[in-house]
Amino acid sequence: HQAAIRSEIKNGKRWFKAKTPPNQPHVTLDPAAIQHMLLCRDMVWHLLPETMREELTNSIHRTTVLLPDKTQRSTATKSMATSITKGKIDYSACQQHIDTLLEAISDSSVCKVIYNAPARGSSAEYHIAPLKIIAYHESLYLKCWLVPDKGEAKPIFDDMRLAIHRIKDVQRTPRTFKEVPEGEDHPEKSTFGVIAGEEFRVKVKVAPESAAYIRERQWSADQKMTKYKNGGLKLEFTATSQPEVVAWVLGFGPLIELLEPKDLREKVHQDLKKMLHAYRPTLTDLGDSAREEYF
Repeated sequence: HQAAIRSEIKNGKRWFKAKTPPNQPHVTLDPAAIQHMLLCRDMVWHLLPETMREELTNSIHRTTVLLPDKTQRSTATKSMATSITKGKIDYSACQQHIDTLLEAISDSSVCKVIYNAPARGSSAEYHIAPLKIIAYHESLYLKCWLVPDKGEAKPIFDDMRLAIHRIKDVQRTPRTFKEVPEGEDHPEKSTFGVIAGEEFRVKVKVAPESAAYIRERQWSADQKMTKYKNGGLKLEFTATSQPEVVAWVLGFGPLIELLEPKDLREKVHQDLKKMLHAYRPTLTDLGDSAREEYF
C-alpha cells in the first residue's frame, strides 16, 4: 500500500508525516496486546543492549498504527512496569554477538566462538551449534551443542551453556546442523541450575521464616514439599549444578539446612568454616579480658 506523505517546516526543521491509509489491514490488535508486549520488554530491559532496546521500543510503537481507535495509541504505549536488578551485566558490547547468534539460531549455522572461561584462566575456541538464548537471574546464556571442528555437526556434548558476556568473538561458518525438535530427544528439562551436569536429588530443611518464599516457587518439575508442624517444611528437588545449590543454600544463612546429598552438605560445612575464619575477630577488635577469653 502507498501512504500519503506530508511535510512541513517547524522551527527550522523539516518534519514528515505519513497519513494513515483509510483501509486498515485486517489485524486483530488492541491496546491490551500492545501493553503485554511492553510488559515483556520492561521485564527484560536490564538484559538488553541499548540499541536493541531502541529497536524493540520503536517496533512496539509502530504497531499502534493498527489500532482502530487512534485515541487509544498514547494509552497503549504507556509503560506500566519496570525491572529492578542488583549487580547487572552491561550487554552493550555484546550487541553484535547477540545478533550473530540469533541469525545462526534462525538458519541452524555452526559458529566458531572464542570463550573466556574464568576457571581456565584463558580463552578457548569452540565450534558450537547454537540452539537458544536463556535468560537466567541477571544474565544471558547460550544453550548449544559442542560439535567437531570439521565434518558433520553432530553433538559431542548436547547441553552446553555459555555465558554470553564471556563470549569474546563469534563467527558463523558455512556448516549447518540439524536440531532435534524439543520434546523428543532433547527436551528442556525443568531442573535447578543453569549449568548442565548430572542430575542429583537435593533435600533441604526450611525454617518457618522462609517457608512462604520457598512454597510459592517451583525449584524443579518433580519437587516435593513436606510441611512441618512448626510452619517450616522439607523441600526435595532435582538439580544439575552443585556450585549453584551450595550458593543458594548459603544465601539463606541459618534459614535453610542442606540435608542431602551428604557430600554437598560437607561442602557447605567447609565453606561455613572458611567464612567463620574470614570473620574471626582480630586482636585489635578484642579488649584485654575478651582477648584472653577468646584465645
